[in-house]
Amino acid sequence: MSADVLAALVEPIVHRVRVRYCETDRMGVAHHGSYVAWFEEARTEWMRARGASYRAMEDAGDLLQVVHLDVRYRSSVTYDDELAIEVGLIETRNASVTIGYVARGAADARLVATGRTTLACVGRDGKLRRLPDALRVPGTAR
Repeated sequence: MSADVLAALVEPIVHRVRVRYCETDRMGVAHHGSYVAWFEEARTEWMRARGASYRAMEDAGDLLQVVHLDVRYRSSVTYDDELAIEVGLIETRNASVTIGYVARGAADARLVATGRTTLACVGRDGKLRRLPDALRVPGTAR
């Protein structure tokens, strides 16, 4: 998945995170669940870089629900390691967006993990809504 995710990213940014002690397991390795939170943080910053924010979208009644998550772990990281997560758009549809992630060691650029999330846009009533324009990029909609 790494090559196709990286090649597919549209308008990517790089977001850096540092592995906190509470995100490691008894072996001192970053827990697999931590990547989900790091990807969410990177996605939030990607949206912010585009002039959008989760808070503003939710205040407007547009909620994003994760409907698919895929993570491939390639290399472990430990406490205090810094990751550079490249995050960007893969695809938009009428009511959903797919975001891709490539996490690398900030010090050595080794591939740590890749991932994707697909989020559906729904209203407070739970019904699908058109994806806000702030999350659309020309040429990526199907």
